[in-house]
Amino acid sequence: MKTTRSALIALTTAALLGLSACGNADDPAGPAESRTQRPGDTPSASSSVASSTSSTSGSASRTSSTSSATTPTDPVLAAIAAAEKEAGGTAYEVDDQDGDGTWAVDVAKGATSIEVDVAKGGAASAGEEGDLDSDDRAGLKAATVDLPEAIETALKEVDGTFDGAELEEEGGKHSWKISIDVSGDDTDVLVDVRTGKATVERDG
Repeated sequence: MKTTRSALIALTTAALLGLSACGNADDPAGPAESRTQRPGDTPSASSSVASSTSSTSGSASRTSSTSSATTPTDPVLAAIAAAEKEAGGTAYEVDDQDGDGTWAVDVAKGATSIEVDVAKGGAASAGEEGDLDSDDRAGLKAATVDLPEAIETALKEVDGTFDGAELEEEGGKHSWKISIDVSGDDTDVLVDVRTGKATVERDG
C-alpha cells in the first residue's frame, strides 16, 4: 500500500510539472519591437527624382531668362542719336563721309546749325556753328516725322545702302530727301515731313 501511494504521488507530481511546462511554452514571447518606418523618415526614390527634376527645370528657366537676343543698331541711326546728344538739338541732315563709317550730322538748335562729326566707334564731337537756313527752319517746324523715321521709311521702300539725307523744299512742300545707293546707282526717296508718305525718284 505504501508503495502504491508513493507511486501515485510521483505520478501526480509528474503530471503537474508537465502541465506547468506546457503552460510556459504556450505563453507568447511578447510583442516584437516595431520597426515600421514612418512616412517622411527617409525620402522615397520618387520624391528624390521629383526634387532633382524641379531643380533642373528651375536652373534651365533661369538660364533662359538671362539670355536674350541682341539686335545691332543701324549705324546711321546711332550716329544721329549721338550727334543730337552732343549738340543738344534736332538732326536735319546727315552724310556718310567717304563710306568709311564716319558721319557728318547737322543739328538744329534754336536758330543755330551745329555740325557734329561722329566717328566709327560712335564718339561725337561738335564743330562749326552757323545760322540755320530759313527753309530748314520752316521744314523742322512743320515736321511731325523726324529724320530717323524718314530714313527707316525710305529703306523699306528701296533695298539698298543709305548714303545721305537732308531737308528739301519744293513749291512750299517740305520733304526729307533720303539718298540710297542701289548697286552703284543713287535712288532718292522723298518722305513728306507731315504725313510720312514716301515717293521714290529714280535717276534716268
